Amino acid sequence: MEVSAFFVFALIASVTPGPSNVVLTTVGAQVGVLRGMPALIGTALGTGLILFVVGFGLGATILENHVVLMVLRIVGMGAILWLAWMIATAPVSAETANQEGEMRFGFLPAMLLQWVNPKAWIVSVSIVGTFMAVEGSGFEQAAELSLVFILAACIGCFPWLASGAALRALLQHPTIARLFNIALGLGLAAPMITLI
Repeated sequence: MEVSAFFVFALIASVTPGPSNVVLTTVGAQVGVLRGMPALIGTALGTGLILFVVGFGLGATILENHVVLMVLRIVGMGAILWLAWMIATAPVSAETANQEGEMRFGFLPAMLLQWVNPKAWIVSVSIVGTFMAVEGSGFEQAAELSLVFILAACIGCFPWLASGAALRALLQHPTIARLFNIALGLGLAAPMITLI
């Protein structure tokens, strides 16, 4: 495996829009960069684990089982649509957020989101098909791809978290904050139409 070529691919795959990056933008807008880092690390680690599972061969078993695939699709769509609703309807003022509780999204939810995130599975299958060699240890190759991807994802997803944090001052205005939440919620829900 050519590590530098894979790193560039993983970086580009991570920086492109997807459910996780929309969520990271929301997290950044709510809590800032430092408090949003657990969600960023959870996102990178979750996708890295999927990549390892797919690369090591367990993913083929999952992807060949139509019942498991259908369940993953339905649960994934439901989870992402629920998350889109939570983002779109999130409290917009400090008083409302304190009363209702702002959407908490840290390490574990971000990591678990990847298991129902269609982009994470598509990227993982593409990586295995493109970058794994027939010869050599499947375990070692899957582990190496996974570790490189986690590093690239931390770097590639960071701008989404930081851009959300950069908008915090602007989002103090309730109308702008409401429009921002709705736009992100719709942006997260829209790709689900293609999966129906």
